[in-house]
Amino acid sequence: MLKMSKKVTALLMVLVVAFSFAGCGKKDNKSGTDNYKIGVLLPGPTGYFVATKEGIDNAAKDNNVKIEYADAQWDSSKQLAQAEDFIVKGVDLIALCSVDSGAGEKIVKSANKANIPVLAFTNAIGTNETGEYEGLVSYVGQNEVNTGSVTGEVAKALLGEAGGKAVLIEGVPGTTPQINRKKGLEKALEGSNIEIIYNQTSNWEKEQALKIVEDLIQKNMEFNIVICQDDNSATGAGQALIEAGLKDKVKVVGLGGSKDGLKAISDGVIDGTTYMSAVEEGKVAIETAVKYLKGEKVEPVTEIKQVEVNKDNASEFKGEW
Repeated sequence: MLKMSKKVTALLMVLVVAFSFAGCGKKDNKSGTDNYKIGVLLPGPTGYFVATKEGIDNAAKDNNVKIEYADAQWDSSKQLAQAEDFIVKGVDLIALCSVDSGAGEKIVKSANKANIPVLAFTNAIGTNETGEYEGLVSYVGQNEVNTGSVTGEVAKALLGEAGGKAVLIEGVPGTTPQINRKKGLEKALEGSNIEIIYNQTSNWEKEQALKIVEDLIQKNMEFNIVICQDDNSATGAGQALIEAGLKDKVKVVGLGGSKDGLKAISDGVIDGTTYMSAVEEGKVAIETAVKYLKGEKVEPVTEIKQVEVNKDNASEFKGEW
């Protein structure tokens, strides 16, 4: 009996050691007790993402999460490689701001295959204007159609019931923001007396927008407002109007609520824009990711809404990028 007892004791010790080593393997992402590691994929370097990272870092600190960043420098193939690197490293979750929708779809597919959850933020994936996409844990960011509608509301407030002729300056053709912001603008202007008589792309560039408006002035085109899909373009358009001595006759609307955009309102270069907090967007993205990893329910979409900004309320907003 004594010999048998020793054998049993030895067997129990072996089992305890085996289970101890097993516990050192892949952690349970739903336990809520581990320090999660989240890989954050950024599309490229801009001031906006500096502000977004501030929110991400703040939320990571508050939730004891480790963040590893990768910046694709606006190269979709590079972002795909960075995503594969995160997959190989076995991060607990990938927070993705895709270079373009095509790259985003491939990353979601690869990560899902490896059983690594993906949360998208800022840049939506797919064609659903809400940002909801099969295979994502959640999308955190703006609804670009709703954002475009806000610019339309700003324009209507500036021109009043009389309305007028509008020039639309758009971002990079074929991109989700360009397509959906235009759709939202057109929806907001339905039934109003504002007519879009001309549209052109500035590729989000201030100098290109300035040149577009200069050309229209030289052609003696009559218009009452310039509606832009970004603040860069709006400040360029406003500058061209000031140089031509026409700013008092033509209104300018931007989008984004950047530091330059808000300053341009106070300086009288533009007349209105939209605002949402990039810091808040980054913070909510990580908070949503942590909730999911802890096994809590998260919504497929968390919309961060843009609001109207004009000379009367511009001082209430703090530029972040």
